[in-house]
Amino acid sequence: MLKHTIARCKGSSTQILATPRPLRLPRQLKRYSTTAAPPNLRQRNQHRSYLFVSISTIVVATYLCSRSIIRLDSEVDVNEEQRKDPDGPVSGAKGSVRTGEVSTVDPREDLRGQGYDLESEGKQGYITLKEVARHDLAHDAWVIVEGKVFDVTDFHKYHPGGSQIIVANAGRDVTMLQRYVVVVMHLLLMNQSLKAYDAEQARVTSARQALPPPDNMLGLDEIQEAAESFLSPRVINYYGASSLDGYSTIENRTAFRKCRLIPRVMRDVTSVRPQTKIFGIPSALPIYVSPASNALLGHPEGELNIVRGASKTGIIQGISAAASFPLSEILDEKAKMDKESGTEMGMVYQVYLSRDRQKNVEQITEAVNGGVQALILTVDSNVGDHRQSTEKLKGAKGDIEPGIRMGPIETTDMWHDSSQNWGDLKFIKDLAPGIPIYLKGVCDIRDVRLAKEYGLAGCILSNHGGRQLDTARTGFDSLRAIHAEDPQLVKDTEIYIDGGVRRGSEVLQALAFGARGVGLGRPFLWAQAAYGEKGVIRAVRIMEKEIATAMQLMGITELSQMRPDMVECLQETWK
Repeated sequence: MLKHTIARCKGSSTQILATPRPLRLPRQLKRYSTTAAPPNLRQRNQHRSYLFVSISTIVVATYLCSRSIIRLDSEVDVNEEQRKDPDGPVSGAKGSVRTGEVSTVDPREDLRGQGYDLESEGKQGYITLKEVARHDLAHDAWVIVEGKVFDVTDFHKYHPGGSQIIVANAGRDVTMLQRYVVVVMHLLLMNQSLKAYDAEQARVTSARQALPPPDNMLGLDEIQEAAESFLSPRVINYYGASSLDGYSTIENRTAFRKCRLIPRVMRDVTSVRPQTKIFGIPSALPIYVSPASNALLGHPEGELNIVRGASKTGIIQGISAAASFPLSEILDEKAKMDKESGTEMGMVYQVYLSRDRQKNVEQITEAVNGGVQALILTVDSNVGDHRQSTEKLKGAKGDIEPGIRMGPIETTDMWHDSSQNWGDLKFIKDLAPGIPIYLKGVCDIRDVRLAKEYGLAGCILSNHGGRQLDTARTGFDSLRAIHAEDPQLVKDTEIYIDGGVRRGSEVLQALAFGARGVGLGRPFLWAQAAYGEKGVIRAVRIMEKEIATAMQLMGITELSQMRPDMVECLQETWK
């Protein structure tokens, strides 16, 4: 007797490795599927099938209208999503207060690239078709469709066509009954996916509630550890992912360790003032929230948490062009907070130049009309990144097409505009008259000079958090190099840095070399993921205390008193 085996996968279905022999169907079903049936019987059967599919389709539509739609792995072209969406993991994390839409990330996507959890009966890693046949009862029902095994125990009772057709074929291959089961299997997958999603949300909620209170968190890294303790592997990967080997991400953190502070003593530092202006907007601290996408992946309130936390602590928030919530809803939340506080919070908007310029027109117009005080043009993402670990989780596959390619290699990415150039700045300026524009993603002093020549308000020195070009120079190292070559340029230009800052003393190092402020992206994602609005406030308070304490220990009372001779750094021999 042939041994037919199937491999158990971590998802909701299993794949048959050996083609099973046709299984004998119940007599009443077999006669409806035979090609030898009389024409009138086949016609009645066909009408019945159409009716069944129609009813099932209506049920599917009704059911899905009552729940947020989850896109299944089988329905996602991961390579296409990877190409189109620069900052969105598969299925994305989009939400809306107005429509009630929430993040609907299928937890099974976390299993991508993690292999199989193989269980077996007999030979290790496999189970037999005989094992499938054992599950043939109403309270223990499996079926096989096109080489995949589905556990329909909980589902068959809700089947719109009745449970009989499923229970009668439990433990069998019902592939030849596809006209009956295709819609059934779709309903089943949606049901299982929603159940998995609900279970994952319940797990996350429970784990979040079990966290220590936010005031127990004494450092930004502690907050990140708290968030990572309950978030799914895919969310952790998305927030923390780097391009290729992650050297730039690592160096963003270690760049500050090449320098040490030289404090002055015997100075009255009873009172210090860490207030400043960021992007021309008054700020309680020399830090701001860097635009970072998909905050909803970590918390149901996503960017709205950051709006509230930034407003209540007086720092500037940068809104990502790939934010989870519509810009209009984020601006509505800002207006609400402005009304409550009686002061206008600082908010700036990130812009990616797209090949679809009409999209840019709509985005920038909405941002300007909504009252953002500055635009941040991100220019180090003119083409997509290569975050290998993220692509592996997504299930993206590489090109194995043969052929000798001697001609130019071009990109057709619509989100990124690989043709962007300095002449495009007029397009943005015309859409945002009077609004200061800052260039983000700069490393070279020549680009700082060009930005000044083209009338931009300033530059943000950054390597995109190490998520674009791996081994690109860090923001802090670029600042040091530019200051060393032309300190007057740094004085005459608003320069900020972004990437790797986790301590108040590191902020002072950047200010010593002429930076006007420092952006933090990931820390606020982790903070709102773990504790929502309170996490954002706690992260600000941590930085506030560290900056103020560092100022006192440095012997300064104003940020402007930080000078280059108060920091000494290792001298690299790169040039």
